Amino acid sequence: MVKMKSWLMVAAALVLLTGCSDSEKVNSKNNEVSKEEKKTDKKEEVKTVDTKADAPKDQGDYKVWFEGDVERKGKTIVVKGKTNLLPESRLIVEMDSVEGTIIGGSDSVQVNEDGTFNTDLEIPNEYDGLIEIALKFEPSTDNQPIKDHYGEIGEKLEGSFIRMDENTGTKQNIAFVALEVKQEDSNSTIAIEEPEWDKPEDYGSTTVRIDNPDIQKGERYLYIEGKTNLLEGTQLRGKLSIPDYITSGFQDIVVVHPDGSYRMIIEKPQTNKKLKDVKDYELIISMSTIDSSWPSIKEAYGENGEKLQGEFVADDGYLKSAEKKISIVE
Repeated sequence: MVKMKSWLMVAAALVLLTGCSDSEKVNSKNNEVSKEEKKTDKKEEVKTVDTKADAPKDQGDYKVWFEGDVERKGKTIVVKGKTNLLPESRLIVEMDSVEGTIIGGSDSVQVNEDGTFNTDLEIPNEYDGLIEIALKFEPSTDNQPIKDHYGEIGEKLEGSFIRMDENTGTKQNIAFVALEVKQEDSNSTIAIEEPEWDKPEDYGSTTVRIDNPDIQKGERYLYIEGKTNLLEGTQLRGKLSIPDYITSGFQDIVVVHPDGSYRMIIEKPQTNKKLKDVKDYELIISMSTIDSSWPSIKEAYGENGEKLQGEFVADDGYLKSAEKKISIVE
């Protein structure tokens, strides 16, 4: 009987010890799970970026500015920069070639909250010459809140980037940036720079003045910069006249800048194999009101140029035009 009690006591002790051991294991596991939960329960900090904080201080000001650049990477043109135009203002980016119009070479992009803009354009493989990039902001074609701010026809816009435009028949103001991208180098970057205009005292006079231009000869192109007293928006035609040859295509048609200045780019005759030995030729710079559709130009100079005067004016009895000839020797 005593033995039986002893065995019962030993068995009870073993059960008690086992229970304690299992309880400790469970508690230990619970503690581990609790620690894991604490670890995984820790909240991850999310960093937020306030793009509005990086916006220009003068964002929305009527005096508009642009900064940035156009970068060529192989056949890709990257246009990126910053402006103080209102967010969601629409920018039209146009790409063209000196050799001819590039079909589909345009895009539109909206200004971001911080004033930045960015877009890519692809140069078609068949174009290997100089590329011209134009960046435009036209309030008249934008959303109503943008029109309300800058004016239905952009009449509130100010600054050196602002240009007149009457291509639709109605006078309006637009913001405009023009850049040239050479393709000789596989990679190049051209910065956006604020233009400087210097209007002459006789700006807009009907007595036309066309100064001798500065002509730079590149390997493939003639780069022509000149000054006149013609009104902004007047169309100027630059054409090469080559003795003993009837040619077409060696010309450029440009619009006069706000101060009467202009810039033309014309392919050199020697780019044509038949003309590779040409050494002497003429550059003819001409202006005729029939080339312009702007009402303000026809009003200033006459429908048929009848108000034009001065040494550069030619009169055929029906039409008056202005013309200047410059000899070029290679």
